[in-house]
Amino acid sequence: MKNVLWMIAALAIMLPTAAVAQNSWVKVPETLQQNADNNQAADSNAINDPAKMLPQDVEERFKSIRPDPDPDQLVRDAHYWVSNENAHYVWYPHIKDMGGVLSGVGTDQVYMLAGWSNASIVIPMDFDKMIRNLHLAYGAAFLEAENIEEFRTYWKKENESKMKAAVDKHFPTESAAIMKAWRSGAREVQGRFNLIAKKYGGGKAKEGEVIVDIPTFITDETQYQRIRRLWQNHRVFPVCGDLTGNMAMLDIAKALKDSNLQMTILYPSNAEQYFEYDAVFRRNIIQMPFADNSLILRTRPMRFLGLADGDEYHYNMQSGENFKVWLQTTNIKAQNVMLRKRTKTETNGLSVLDYTPEPSQKAPPVAPMP
Repeated sequence: MKNVLWMIAALAIMLPTAAVAQNSWVKVPETLQQNADNNQAADSNAINDPAKMLPQDVEERFKSIRPDPDPDQLVRDAHYWVSNENAHYVWYPHIKDMGGVLSGVGTDQVYMLAGWSNASIVIPMDFDKMIRNLHLAYGAAFLEAENIEEFRTYWKKENESKMKAAVDKHFPTESAAIMKAWRSGAREVQGRFNLIAKKYGGGKAKEGEVIVDIPTFITDETQYQRIRRLWQNHRVFPVCGDLTGNMAMLDIAKALKDSNLQMTILYPSNAEQYFEYDAVFRRNIIQMPFADNSLILRTRPMRFLGLADGDEYHYNMQSGENFKVWLQTTNIKAQNVMLRKRTKTETNGLSVLDYTPEPSQKAPPVAPMP
């Protein structure tokens, strides 16, 4: 009988706890709620602070991004080891210290933009797997080199053994593929670094040249350390991805959403000139969670748009949400048609696309989720 009474008493004690679990309207004690809020804030700070190691669960989400299949053919059947855009400086005052997540197409320019914006996570993306592999060579050099001078030595042909040792140390399972990319691209990379050092060094310009005094990861140690720190803290995720594919873009969007993050800068470079805005591309952009202050940074080698000084490209900025409106509500087929609605700025060759379009009579096609 005594045991039965003890069991009844125990149940009586447990019942309020069960009731709390079953009734969401029961008020959570203030101290518990405050602790939960503090923990959530701490997690958010850890994720968004590039000076801290990225939490392992977030890292695993981004490492799980699937590559898209290799394209049938590369553009001009060539590997773009370096950028051929030379006026990224027009974006500098607009992205300086924005923070947040940055994803971009290309190589050296991705690190330039990431340094300027002080990005917290960087996702270099290119449908050419050789470019993805070159980014891992970048990573090995950033991880090993304490300063710019040392970093640049890793791109000299005579230092192949030095680069291989760094690659073997940090990416041993992919060493052969990375070194193949390095051997093919190192000379162009070194030449590009020379051009950046001259263009952004603030020296005297010759006739027809444009020289600016803006810090970059090749000319300024603070900028360099920003990129090195991103690699050290597991915050760079090179992806073999296609803006019009069915895997990488959707996986990036999912990793962001699952981590309670948003895309701050998406840099497609001039990739949009090579495809129309089809149903799959529309879906990929619509699915992307963009920050309120997000920017799409794009280029186009089209003279009627207005070219930047000393360059063959036009540079444009558009918010992620505005881009979504265009893709969700209009049947616009291509970037150059959309850019007719751009707003010129005081900077030559730079425009803003902030026009809100009238919806098309017929809704545009948007691909379903695979």
